[in-house]
Amino acid sequence: MRRRGFLLTAAAASAAETQPKLLLPSDIPDALGFRQMWFNPVPPIDPAKWRLRIAGLVEKPLEFTVADLRKLPHAEQNSRMKCVQCWSARAAWGGFRFPSLLDIVRPSKSAKAIRIDCADKWYEYMSLQEMANPRVLMAMDLAGKPLPPSHGAPLRMIDPSKYGYKSAKLITKITFVAEGKGSMACDIGPYYSPTGEILAGYDTPLDLNPEAAKPGWKLNPQIRRKIRGGEITEY
Repeated sequence: MRRRGFLLTAAAASAAETQPKLLLPSDIPDALGFRQMWFNPVPPIDPAKWRLRIAGLVEKPLEFTVADLRKLPHAEQNSRMKCVQCWSARAAWGGFRFPSLLDIVRPSKSAKAIRIDCADKWYEYMSLQEMANPRVLMAMDLAGKPLPPSHGAPLRMIDPSKYGYKSAKLITKITFVAEGKGSMACDIGPYYSPTGEILAGYDTPLDLNPEAAKPGWKLNPQIRRKIRGGEITEY
């Protein structure tokens, strides 16, 4: 078809239709009860082209493919992710524990923390002590299937003791550093802390609200729960 002096061929039209959609935020929870949160709109990552780059204070800077990471010892956990915006959802996650990487890249004695960089320009800092927590998971699977783009595929972090902004998604690079510097979230608003520990207060578990995935849904005060702080294990 011809429009304003430009010729759009069938091939070009087909290519335009197959362009990956952007990952955009959504207030409508998905089937598992998660809202979608992104720092910048970006297209889904192509797992075949993706590489996890390990750099900084390590003896062996390396790049890992998805297949490389799937060879690491597999770990699973069922945990609830709590958002600082007062909602949460629980899911079964699969992946590997961060210490599995340490024997391969061999960080130097001066390395005390890591910086995590993501495809949407988000970044986080975590201490090596925090990453050694047996409840911290480098997730590649969700609900028994490969992690979908809407949850940060092909690699994200899950730390159920901290608010969701610390569980970085779309991870592309991990840099070992001598000192952590908090969180990018601290530059955004007053509701964020550098370490992101879940505080005592209240939570609205969207996965327990059967109306949450329907159009026009509203937060149901009847499912609000009081929490004591730290990882939510009561429900």
